[in-house]
Amino acid sequence: MAPRLRNVPKEPATAGKAAGTRRPRRAPKAVPAADFDAPLHELGRDALSVFLYVALVPDETSRLVKDLGLSQPGFRQEALGDVQRCDLLADEIRAVPERRAPVIATLRQALERPALARWPLAADAAADLLDASLGDAPAALALWRVLADPAVEVRAQALPFLDRLAKQYYAPEAEADRAGPATGDPLETTRREAAELRRRLEDAEHKLEHAEARAESQRKKSEEARDKLQAWLKEARAREAQAIDEAARARAAAESAQHEQARAEAELAAARAQDAAAEALRLRGAVKDLEARAGALESRLERARARERELVEDLERAQSAAREVPPEGATAPPVEEGGLEEAPATWLMPVFTREFYDSLAGWDRRVQRAAFKQAALLAQDHRHPSLRALPLEGLPGYYRVRVATDVRLLYRRAERQNTVEILSLIDREDLDRYIKQAKTR
Repeated sequence: MAPRLRNVPKEPATAGKAAGTRRPRRAPKAVPAADFDAPLHELGRDALSVFLYVALVPDETSRLVKDLGLSQPGFRQEALGDVQRCDLLADEIRAVPERRAPVIATLRQALERPALARWPLAADAAADLLDASLGDAPAALALWRVLADPAVEVRAQALPFLDRLAKQYYAPEAEADRAGPATGDPLETTRREAAELRRRLEDAEHKLEHAEARAESQRKKSEEARDKLQAWLKEARAREAQAIDEAARARAAAESAQHEQARAEAELAAARAQDAAAEALRLRGAVKDLEARAGALESRLERARARERELVEDLERAQSAAREVPPEGATAPPVEEGGLEEAPATWLMPVFTREFYDSLAGWDRRVQRAAFKQAALLAQDHRHPSLRALPLEGLPGYYRVRVATDVRLLYRRAERQNTVEILSLIDREDLDRYIKQAKTR
């Protein structure tokens, strides 16, 4: 490593003072601390890792990883590469900033005092320093800047540094030239020359070892970077192949789902058609059944009408016979045995109210005939099961019988007079309204 000049910075001269006035002094900028501690945890993970990779040699990073007890899952500690060790150190410093002390100590030992440590740096000056350090000859760039400075005292700072460089590179040859031709003991001269040659050889070997170590470090770093790049490329290709396979499986699954959906829709359409046909057959059967039941009911209705006409004729004959009063002393004609039919014990006299005749308006003749039929059956036997007589809730003594699906016949029965009052023919939905009106009468 080239020797460093440890010059103490001089106090800058004060200029531009006017009589009786002073410029306000600016606050001095901060300089690095005496222990050269650095807040490395503020850097990003990649930035901190590459700094450690550039600043430290593999032996130093290996020792730090071992001292801090760091490891990477799936890898032995001694099998880690330099890049992996720098990544582990960067992660540890960022996670636990207090554990950066060994790293700082190693950096102080390897890099010694930082450049321009006693001078505050502006942002642009820091950028220039870093830019010059990335060149092929940092020392030449620094000397070129100092020697080109317009200030004499600044240019003078390069002379001690150049003297040291001249002694380092040219001192052995200069001393040999000043010695002149060999005088005295030839053996002593030979020994001095051999010692000088050994020193030069040791210096050359030392430089060669240092160059070889740096070259080996660079080779290892390049191999690690290449291995890392190949691993990344292999992983990327594996992920690409996996994505292609997943896309193919997704397309196959989508096609299968489309085929399954088409098959399900076809089966649903067939099932709907079959259900519609079955429903149509059922409805046709129900229609035929209803037609047959309607025919039977019509026949029963005709028989009931004939019976009604017979009853009316018998009633008229009885009334006309009752009006014929026999003369005095005449005996009533004998009644033939079985001439008059005995009324059943449950027979009641139907009394059709004015309300009933008013309620017939608006109903068709079929419903009217059914109402008279139910009234006649009610007069013959009010307990007949086909009447389905039910009491009206809230009106004691009131009953209803079914005439049609939504038509009801209301009546009121008086046991003492053996009569039944036929009250009204109404729609089933009007029952509640009828009950409320009957309560207010």
